[in-house]
Amino acid sequence: MYHKIEQILEKLGVTVLEVPELDAHGHYIAAINTIVLHARLNERERTKALLHELGHAAKHKNNYELYNLAFSLHSKMEREAEEFMIEQMVEIYLHETDFNFDSFSAINFLENHDLDLKFEPIVKESASYYFDLKGKHTFS
Repeated sequence: MYHKIEQILEKLGVTVLEVPELDAHGHYIAAINTIVLHARLNERERTKALLHELGHAAKHKNNYELYNLAFSLHSKMEREAEEFMIEQMVEIYLHETDFNFDSFSAINFLENHDLDLKFEPIVKESASYYFDLKGKHTFS
């Protein structure tokens, strides 16, 4: 597992369990601060599911009862968890791979990670933030 994910798990105090049968890739159970993952996920699916559920833990732990209260709240929380997942994936990619900034493409990143192209602005924003911190280029 990526060092960054281990750090997030430790910081949030989240426990991860894998089960052989699950109705989804993963679930976050706020009451016990635990993520349950489907045991048969490949590494890419596991990473995405884990980061998505960590998004719920990071952003929704104290108000998770709102998740099923209204469709609009449910949708908002899912979107926030997806954005958290993508932001963390971009950071992991930029820290743990050798690449040239000038050749970085948000679209290629999304396609290579089997992510929806609608998240292109999130990838660009996350990558720009990283490069701003490093005193490098930004996307226009």
